[in-house]
Amino acid sequence: MLKADDLGGYYRVPSDSRDLNYAQYFEEGDKVLTAETDYTSENTERLDVPMMVDLLM
Repeated sequence: MLKADDLGGYYRVPSDSRDLNYAQYFEEGDKVLTAETDYTSENTERLDVPMMVDLLM
């Protein structure tokens, strides 16, 4: 979600163009990526069945 583009009714997630050097994320750390709140079902809008039907129609 940190790099996703909000296009109104949906998000566009760009492709992952990172190299395989994971040291910068696990050993050295990257403060920018950890600054945002994780995207979970607890912090997003949950749809009930009628809302889902309206969305799909």
